[in-house]
Amino acid sequence: MLTPVDIETVEFKKATFGYSRDDVDTFLDRVIVEFEKLYKDNAKLQDKISAMEEALKYYKGLEDTIKDSIVTAEKNAEESKKNASISAQQIITAAEQQAQKILQDANTQLSMLKSQIVSTKAEYARIKGTLRSLLENQIKVLEANEAEFTDSEAAATKED
Repeated sequence: MLTPVDIETVEFKKATFGYSRDDVDTFLDRVIVEFEKLYKDNAKLQDKISAMEEALKYYKGLEDTIKDSIVTAEKNAEESKKNASISAQQIITAAEQQAQKILQDANTQLSMLKSQIVSTKAEYARIKGTLRSLLENQIKVLEANEAEFTDSEAAATKED
């Protein structure tokens, strides 16, 4: 690549015919100034491009990291949902089993209470019958004693 120094140090052979040396020097001075500006601008742009390429690499790396993080987060979210679903199902199953056991225990207790009620009613009827029988016997004894008492009173009144 041609540099401003190359242009500045170039020497032309002298010819008898040709352009005016002062005009060529003046033009070359202008070309040198413009070329130097372009050369510096080009160097700045090259530096900017290099910096931007580095930044682009950094952001592409960052983008890859973010993509990986998103994929990992999505996987973790799916796994969490799956685990939560499994856990919820286990809780529901355990609750249903516990409810079933409670119902079975309640039904067993109900059956036992019904059996006790039947048993208690039978005992009540037996005791009631026994008491009725005892009372009827006592009434008969009293009636018999009353008849004896009346007979003995009548006999005592006759003796007097």
